[in-house]
Amino acid sequence: MIDKSTLLDLVNGNGTPLIVIAHDLIKANYYKFCKYLPNVKPFYAIKANPESKIVKTLYNEGCGFDVASWEEFMIVYETIEGNHEEKKAFMNEKVIYANPVKRIDSLKKLNEYSIRMTFDNYIEVDKIAQYCKNSRLILRVDVPNTGSVVELSTKFGANPKICLDLIKYAKKAGFNVEGLSFHVGSQCSNFDNYIQAFKIAHNIFEQAKNFGQELTFLDIGGGFPVPYDEDVPSFETLAEVINNSIFQYFDTPKIRIIAEPGRFFVATTAIAIVEINGKAIRNDKVYYYVNDGVYNTFSGTIFDHIQYHFKAFKEGVLKESAVVGPTCDALDKISLNEQLPDLNIEELLYSENIGAYTNASATHFNGFPPAKIIHINI
Repeated sequence: MIDKSTLLDLVNGNGTPLIVIAHDLIKANYYKFCKYLPNVKPFYAIKANPESKIVKTLYNEGCGFDVASWEEFMIVYETIEGNHEEKKAFMNEKVIYANPVKRIDSLKKLNEYSIRMTFDNYIEVDKIAQYCKNSRLILRVDVPNTGSVVELSTKFGANPKICLDLIKYAKKAGFNVEGLSFHVGSQCSNFDNYIQAFKIAHNIFEQAKNFGQELTFLDIGGGFPVPYDEDVPSFETLAEVINNSIFQYFDTPKIRIIAEPGRFFVATTAIAIVEINGKAIRNDKVYYYVNDGVYNTFSGTIFDHIQYHFKAFKEGVLKESAVVGPTCDALDKISLNEQLPDLNIEELLYSENIGAYTNASATHFNGFPPAKIIHINI
Protein backbone atom coordinates (compact mmCIF):
# COMPACT_ATOMS: atom_id res chain seq x y z
CA MET A 1 0.00 0.00 0.00
CA ILE A 2 1.04 3.64 -0.37
CA ASP A 3 3.34 4.78 2.45
CA LYS A 4 2.45 7.63 4.82
CA SER A 5 5.24 9.95 3.71
CA THR A 6 4.05 9.77 0.10
CA LEU A 7 0.50 10.55 1.21
CA LEU A 8 1.63 13.58 3.22
CA ASP A 9 3.70 14.87 0.31
CA LEU A 10 0.66 14.60 -1.96
CA VAL A 11 -1.52 16.42 0.57
CA ASN A 12 1.04 19.23 0.77
CA GLY A 13 0.75 19.73 -2.96
CA ASN A 14 -2.96 19.12 -3.44
CA GLY A 15 -4.85 19.68 -0.19
CA THR A 16 -7.75 17.59 1.08
CA PRO A 17 -10.01 15.78 0.68
CA LEU A 18 -7.83 13.68 -1.56
CA ILE A 19 -8.04 10.24 -3.19
CA VAL A 20 -4.75 8.64 -4.24
CA ILE A 21 -4.98 5.78 -6.75
CA ALA A 22 -1.90 3.58 -7.27
CA HIS A 23 -1.76 2.01 -10.72
CA ASP A 24 0.94 -0.49 -9.82
CA LEU A 25 -1.62 -2.03 -7.47
CA ILE A 26 -4.26 -2.12 -10.23
CA LYS A 27 -1.81 -4.04 -12.42
CA ALA A 28 -0.97 -6.40 -9.54
CA ASN A 29 -4.66 -7.22 -9.04
CA TYR A 30 -5.07 -7.77 -12.78
CA TYR A 31 -2.09 -10.15 -12.88
CA LYS A 32 -3.41 -12.01 -9.84
CA PHE A 33 -6.79 -12.52 -11.47
CA CYS A 34 -5.23 -13.82 -14.69
CA LYS A 35 -2.83 -16.09 -12.80
CA TYR A 36 -5.46 -17.85 -10.71
CA LEU A 37 -8.26 -17.90 -13.31
CA PRO A 38 -6.37 -18.67 -16.55
CA ASN A 39 -9.50 -19.80 -18.41
CA VAL A 40 -11.48 -16.63 -17.61
CA LYS A 41 -10.92 -13.36 -19.50
CA PRO A 42 -11.50 -10.28 -17.33
CA PHE A 43 -13.78 -7.46 -18.50
CA TYR A 44 -13.38 -4.60 -16.00
CA ALA A 45 -16.73 -3.31 -14.69
CA ILE A 46 -16.50 0.43 -15.35
CA LYS A 47 -19.12 1.21 -12.70
CA ALA A 48 -16.70 0.35 -9.87
CA ASN A 49 -14.52 3.34 -10.73
CA PRO A 50 -14.94 5.07 -14.11
CA GLU A 51 -11.69 7.06 -14.05
CA SER A 52 -10.37 7.11 -17.62
CA LYS A 53 -6.79 6.61 -16.40
CA ILE A 54 -7.85 3.33 -14.78
CA VAL A 55 -9.46 2.27 -18.05
CA LYS A 56 -6.26 3.19 -19.90
CA THR A 57 -4.05 1.14 -17.56
CA LEU A 58 -6.26 -1.94 -17.89
CA TYR A 59 -6.59 -1.46 -21.67
CA ASN A 60 -2.79 -1.46 -21.95
CA GLU A 61 -2.74 -4.78 -20.07
CA GLY A 62 -5.18 -6.35 -22.53
CA CYS A 63 -8.31 -6.19 -20.40
CA GLY A 64 -11.86 -6.10 -21.74
CA PHE A 65 -14.65 -3.94 -20.30
CA ASP A 66 -18.16 -4.28 -18.90
CA VAL A 67 -20.31 -1.19 -19.45
CA ALA A 68 -23.84 -0.46 -18.27
CA SER A 69 -24.68 2.72 -20.19
CA TRP A 70 -23.86 4.59 -23.39
CA GLU A 71 -21.83 6.98 -21.25
CA GLU A 72 -19.65 4.16 -19.89
CA PHE A 73 -19.36 2.79 -23.42
CA MET A 74 -17.95 6.15 -24.51
CA ILE A 75 -15.44 6.24 -21.64
CA VAL A 76 -13.90 3.12 -23.15
CA TYR A 77 -14.23 4.30 -26.76
CA GLU A 78 -12.54 7.63 -26.01
CA THR A 79 -9.72 5.98 -24.04
CA ILE A 80 -8.62 3.25 -26.42
CA GLU A 81 -6.37 3.83 -29.43
CA GLY A 82 -7.00 3.66 -33.17
CA ASN A 83 -9.28 5.08 -35.85
CA HIS A 84 -13.03 4.58 -35.71
CA GLU A 85 -13.02 1.22 -37.47
CA GLU A 86 -10.25 -0.10 -35.20
CA LYS A 87 -12.06 1.15 -32.13
CA LYS A 88 -15.30 -0.34 -33.41
CA ALA A 89 -13.63 -3.75 -33.77
CA PHE A 90 -12.32 -3.51 -30.21
CA MET A 91 -15.72 -2.54 -28.80
CA ASN A 92 -17.41 -5.42 -30.59
CA GLU A 93 -15.05 -8.04 -29.17
CA LYS A 94 -13.68 -6.66 -25.89
CA VAL A 95 -16.76 -4.91 -24.46
CA ILE A 96 -20.01 -6.31 -23.10
CA TYR A 97 -23.02 -4.10 -22.41
CA ALA A 98 -24.04 -5.90 -19.25
CA ASN A 99 -27.12 -3.95 -18.22
CA PRO A 100 -30.10 -6.24 -18.90
CA VAL A 101 -32.47 -3.28 -19.38
CA LYS A 102 -31.23 -0.50 -21.66
CA ARG A 103 -32.34 3.00 -22.62
CA ILE A 104 -33.80 3.31 -26.11
CA ASP A 105 -31.55 6.25 -27.00
CA SER A 106 -28.51 4.12 -26.09
CA LEU A 107 -29.69 1.23 -28.25
CA LYS A 108 -30.11 3.54 -31.24
CA LYS A 109 -26.52 4.77 -30.87
CA LEU A 110 -25.20 1.23 -30.48
CA ASN A 111 -26.88 -0.07 -33.64
CA GLU A 112 -23.80 0.60 -35.81
CA TYR A 113 -21.88 -1.85 -33.61
CA SER A 114 -22.36 -5.60 -33.17
CA ILE A 115 -21.67 -5.48 -29.45
CA ARG A 116 -22.68 -8.21 -27.03
CA MET A 117 -25.43 -7.16 -24.63
CA THR A 118 -27.40 -8.90 -21.92
CA PHE A 119 -31.17 -9.31 -21.63
CA ASP A 120 -33.48 -11.15 -19.26
CA ASN A 121 -37.06 -10.71 -20.49
CA TYR A 122 -39.29 -10.82 -23.57
CA ILE A 123 -39.96 -7.08 -23.75
CA GLU A 124 -36.22 -6.36 -23.86
CA VAL A 125 -35.87 -8.72 -26.84
CA ASP A 126 -38.56 -6.77 -28.69
CA LYS A 127 -36.92 -3.47 -27.81
CA ILE A 128 -33.47 -4.58 -28.97
CA ALA A 129 -34.94 -6.01 -32.18
CA GLN A 130 -36.54 -2.64 -32.93
CA TYR A 131 -33.66 -0.34 -32.09
CA CYS A 132 -30.40 -2.35 -32.13
CA LYS A 133 -30.81 -5.30 -34.47
CA ASN A 134 -27.04 -5.73 -34.98
CA SER A 135 -26.38 -6.66 -31.35
CA ARG A 136 -25.37 -10.11 -30.14
CA LEU A 137 -27.45 -11.34 -27.21
CA ILE A 138 -26.37 -12.89 -23.92
CA LEU A 139 -29.13 -14.14 -21.62
CA ARG A 140 -28.78 -13.05 -17.98
CA VAL A 141 -29.87 -15.87 -15.66
CA ASP A 142 -31.11 -15.52 -12.09
CA VAL A 143 -28.76 -17.36 -9.69
CA PRO A 144 -28.42 -17.44 -5.87
CA ASN A 145 -27.03 -14.28 -4.23
CA THR A 146 -27.15 -15.66 -0.68
CA GLY A 147 -24.77 -13.85 1.67
CA SER A 148 -23.43 -11.34 -0.86
CA VAL A 149 -23.05 -7.79 0.46
CA VAL A 150 -24.88 -6.30 -2.53
CA GLU A 151 -27.70 -8.53 -3.77
CA LEU A 152 -28.70 -8.28 -7.46
CA SER A 153 -31.02 -11.22 -8.10
CA THR A 154 -34.28 -9.48 -7.13
CA LYS A 155 -33.80 -6.94 -9.93
CA PHE A 156 -32.09 -8.88 -12.73
CA GLY A 157 -31.94 -12.36 -14.20
CA ALA A 158 -34.41 -14.66 -15.90
CA ASN A 159 -35.80 -17.59 -13.99
CA PRO A 160 -33.94 -20.70 -15.24
CA LYS A 161 -37.32 -22.33 -15.99
CA ILE A 162 -38.04 -19.84 -18.79
CA CYS A 163 -34.54 -19.43 -20.22
CA LEU A 164 -34.99 -21.90 -23.07
CA ASP A 165 -38.25 -20.17 -24.03
CA LEU A 166 -36.43 -16.81 -24.02
CA ILE A 167 -33.71 -18.23 -26.26
CA LYS A 168 -36.38 -19.52 -28.67
CA TYR A 169 -38.19 -16.18 -28.55
CA ALA A 170 -35.00 -14.29 -29.36
CA LYS A 171 -34.34 -16.66 -32.27
CA LYS A 172 -37.77 -15.86 -33.74
CA ALA A 173 -36.91 -12.16 -33.38
CA GLY A 174 -33.81 -12.70 -35.52
CA PHE A 175 -31.15 -13.20 -32.86
CA ASN A 176 -28.86 -16.16 -32.34
CA VAL A 177 -28.29 -16.03 -28.57
CA GLU A 178 -24.55 -16.62 -28.04
CA GLY A 179 -24.53 -17.57 -24.39
CA LEU A 180 -25.42 -16.82 -20.80
CA SER A 181 -24.39 -14.48 -18.01
CA PHE A 182 -24.94 -14.56 -14.27
CA HIS A 183 -23.96 -12.54 -11.22
CA VAL A 184 -23.76 -14.01 -7.71
CA GLY A 185 -23.92 -10.60 -6.00
CA SER A 186 -21.19 -8.13 -5.15
CA GLN A 187 -18.57 -8.89 -2.47
CA CYS A 188 -19.61 -12.55 -2.41
CA SER A 189 -18.14 -14.61 0.42
CA ASN A 190 -20.54 -17.53 0.00
CA PHE A 191 -18.75 -19.50 -2.69
CA ASP A 192 -21.61 -21.96 -2.98
CA ASN A 193 -23.33 -19.23 -5.01
CA TYR A 194 -20.78 -19.79 -7.77
CA ILE A 195 -21.13 -23.58 -7.62
CA GLN A 196 -24.90 -23.33 -7.97
CA ALA A 197 -24.61 -20.72 -10.73
CA PHE A 198 -22.30 -22.90 -12.83
CA LYS A 199 -24.66 -25.84 -12.40
CA ILE A 200 -27.65 -23.75 -13.49
CA ALA A 201 -25.76 -22.40 -16.51
CA HIS A 202 -24.64 -25.89 -17.50
CA ASN A 203 -28.21 -27.18 -17.43
CA ILE A 204 -29.37 -24.34 -19.70
CA PHE A 205 -26.46 -24.98 -22.08
CA GLU A 206 -27.62 -28.62 -22.31
CA GLN A 207 -31.26 -27.64 -22.84
CA ALA A 208 -30.28 -25.27 -25.64
CA LYS A 209 -28.07 -27.93 -27.24
CA ASN A 210 -30.94 -30.42 -27.25
CA PHE A 211 -33.09 -27.75 -28.91
CA GLY A 212 -30.40 -27.26 -31.56
CA GLN A 213 -28.92 -24.00 -30.21
CA GLU A 214 -25.18 -24.25 -29.48
CA LEU A 215 -24.20 -21.70 -26.80
CA THR A 216 -20.54 -20.67 -26.92
CA PHE A 217 -20.21 -17.80 -24.41
CA LEU A 218 -20.43 -17.61 -20.61
CA ASP A 219 -20.11 -14.46 -18.52
CA ILE A 220 -19.67 -15.38 -14.83
CA GLY A 221 -20.13 -11.80 -13.64
CA GLY A 222 -18.32 -10.25 -10.70
CA GLY A 223 -18.63 -10.55 -6.96
CA PHE A 224 -15.00 -11.49 -6.31
CA PRO A 225 -14.40 -10.54 -2.66
CA VAL A 226 -12.00 -7.84 -1.55
CA PRO A 227 -10.14 -8.20 1.80
CA TYR A 228 -11.75 -5.26 3.61
CA ASP A 229 -11.02 -7.26 6.80
CA GLU A 230 -9.49 -10.59 7.80
CA ASP A 231 -12.85 -12.39 7.79
CA VAL A 232 -13.15 -12.20 4.00
CA PRO A 233 -12.20 -15.53 2.38
CA SER A 234 -9.28 -15.45 -0.04
CA PHE A 235 -9.50 -15.00 -3.78
CA GLU A 236 -7.22 -18.02 -4.22
CA THR A 237 -9.84 -20.21 -2.50
CA LEU A 238 -12.59 -18.83 -4.71
CA ALA A 239 -10.47 -19.33 -7.82
CA GLU A 240 -10.12 -23.00 -6.96
CA VAL A 241 -13.91 -23.30 -6.68
CA ILE A 242 -14.42 -21.56 -10.02
CA ASN A 243 -11.73 -23.58 -11.80
CA ASN A 244 -13.20 -26.83 -10.51
CA SER A 245 -16.68 -25.80 -11.70
CA ILE A 246 -15.38 -24.83 -15.14
CA PHE A 247 -13.59 -28.17 -15.44
CA GLN A 248 -16.69 -30.07 -14.32
CA TYR A 249 -19.28 -28.33 -16.51
CA PHE A 250 -17.67 -26.64 -19.53
CA ASP A 251 -15.38 -27.47 -22.44
CA THR A 252 -13.15 -24.37 -22.31
CA PRO A 253 -11.69 -24.65 -25.82
CA LYS A 254 -15.25 -24.41 -27.18
CA ILE A 255 -16.75 -22.06 -24.61
CA ARG A 256 -15.43 -18.51 -24.20
CA ILE A 257 -15.63 -17.56 -20.53
CA ILE A 258 -15.38 -13.99 -19.28
CA ALA A 259 -15.92 -12.26 -15.92
CA GLU A 260 -16.75 -8.73 -14.79
CA PRO A 261 -14.29 -7.88 -11.98
CA GLY A 262 -14.75 -4.31 -10.80
CA ARG A 263 -14.27 -4.05 -7.07
CA PHE A 264 -11.56 -6.73 -7.17
CA PHE A 265 -9.36 -4.68 -9.51
CA VAL A 266 -9.63 -1.27 -7.82
CA ALA A 267 -10.86 -1.40 -4.21
CA THR A 268 -7.46 -2.01 -2.62
CA THR A 269 -5.62 0.45 -4.86
CA ALA A 270 -6.77 3.77 -3.40
CA ILE A 271 -6.52 5.73 -0.15
CA ALA A 272 -8.59 8.74 0.94
CA ILE A 273 -7.08 11.49 3.09
CA VAL A 274 -9.35 13.85 5.02
CA GLU A 275 -8.87 16.79 7.35
CA ILE A 276 -10.55 17.25 10.73
CA ASN A 277 -12.65 20.43 10.62
CA GLY A 278 -14.44 20.00 13.93
CA LYS A 279 -14.33 18.11 17.22
CA ALA A 280 -17.00 17.53 19.85
CA ILE A 281 -17.86 15.22 22.76
CA ARG A 282 -21.24 13.55 22.29
CA ASN A 283 -22.47 10.93 24.77
CA ASP A 284 -18.94 10.59 26.15
CA LYS A 285 -17.49 9.83 22.72
CA VAL A 286 -15.19 12.04 20.64
CA TYR A 287 -16.70 13.01 17.30
CA TYR A 288 -14.36 14.12 14.53
CA TYR A 289 -16.02 16.14 11.76
CA VAL A 290 -14.03 15.70 8.54
CA ASN A 291 -14.18 17.38 5.12
CA ASP A 292 -15.47 14.32 3.25
CA GLY A 293 -18.43 12.07 3.93
CA VAL A 294 -21.14 9.70 2.76
CA TYR A 295 -22.33 12.11 0.08
CA ASN A 296 -18.84 12.15 -1.42
CA THR A 297 -15.97 9.64 -1.24
CA PHE A 298 -17.64 7.54 1.47
CA SER A 299 -20.87 7.10 -0.50
CA GLY A 300 -20.19 3.36 -0.37
CA THR A 301 -21.27 3.45 3.28
CA ILE A 302 -24.83 3.94 1.99
CA PHE A 303 -24.86 2.54 -1.54
CA ASP A 304 -22.34 -0.27 -1.22
CA HIS A 305 -22.96 -1.39 2.40
CA ILE A 306 -19.22 -1.19 3.18
CA GLN A 307 -17.83 -0.04 6.53
CA TYR A 308 -14.75 2.13 6.02
CA HIS A 309 -12.18 2.63 8.79
CA PHE A 310 -9.71 5.38 9.58
CA LYS A 311 -6.14 5.66 10.74
CA ALA A 312 -4.22 8.67 12.05
CA PHE A 313 -0.81 9.83 10.89
CA LYS A 314 0.40 10.24 14.48
CA GLU A 315 0.76 7.74 17.32
CA GLY A 316 -1.07 7.87 20.63
CA VAL A 317 -3.35 6.05 23.05
CA LEU A 318 -6.34 4.75 21.11
CA LYS A 319 -9.90 5.37 22.22
CA GLU A 320 -13.30 4.84 20.68
CA SER A 321 -14.20 7.71 18.38
CA ALA A 322 -16.67 8.65 15.67
CA VAL A 323 -15.85 10.06 12.23
CA VAL A 324 -18.64 12.01 10.56
CA GLY A 325 -18.97 14.01 7.35
CA PRO A 326 -19.26 17.76 6.73
CA THR A 327 -22.87 18.10 5.59
CA CYS A 328 -25.86 19.23 7.63
CA ASP A 329 -27.53 15.80 7.25
CA ALA A 330 -27.44 13.51 10.30
CA LEU A 331 -27.18 10.58 7.88
CA ASP A 332 -23.65 11.74 7.11
CA LYS A 333 -21.90 9.46 9.60
CA ILE A 334 -19.02 7.43 8.19
CA SER A 335 -18.16 5.38 11.28
CA LEU A 336 -19.21 5.53 14.92
CA ASN A 337 -16.68 2.97 16.12
CA GLU A 338 -13.11 3.95 15.28
CA GLN A 339 -10.04 3.49 17.45
CA LEU A 340 -8.06 6.74 17.18
CA PRO A 341 -5.58 8.77 19.25
CA ASP A 342 -6.51 12.21 20.56
CA LEU A 343 -6.54 14.52 17.55
CA ASN A 344 -7.03 18.21 16.92
CA ILE A 345 -8.64 20.37 14.26
CA GLU A 346 -6.60 20.48 11.01
CA GLU A 347 -4.98 17.11 11.64
CA LEU A 348 -5.41 14.36 9.05
CA LEU A 349 -6.93 10.89 8.85
CA TYR A 350 -6.66 8.34 6.07
CA SER A 351 -8.84 5.45 4.96
CA GLU A 352 -7.63 2.47 2.90
CA ASN A 353 -9.40 0.24 0.34
CA ILE A 354 -11.30 3.21 -1.02
CA GLY A 355 -11.02 2.53 -4.77
CA ALA A 356 -14.42 0.96 -5.56
CA TYR A 357 -17.90 2.49 -5.49
CA THR A 358 -16.65 5.67 -3.76
CA ASN A 359 -15.86 8.57 -6.11
CA ALA A 360 -18.01 6.70 -8.66
CA SER A 361 -21.17 7.63 -6.72
CA ALA A 362 -20.07 10.90 -5.10
CA THR A 363 -22.38 13.93 -5.26
CA HIS A 364 -22.24 17.71 -4.67
CA PHE A 365 -24.79 17.67 -1.84
CA ASN A 366 -24.73 20.81 0.33
CA GLY A 367 -22.29 22.29 -2.18
CA PHE A 368 -19.36 20.17 -1.00
CA PRO A 369 -17.33 19.11 -4.07
CA PRO A 370 -15.97 15.56 -4.46
CA ALA A 371 -12.40 14.84 -3.42
CA LYS A 372 -9.54 15.57 -5.79
CA ILE A 373 -8.16 12.42 -7.40
CA ILE A 374 -4.43 11.84 -7.87
CA HIS A 375 -3.03 8.93 -9.92
CA ILE A 376 0.44 7.59 -9.13
CA ASN A 377 2.72 4.87 -10.52
CA ILE A 378 1.08 5.02 -13.94
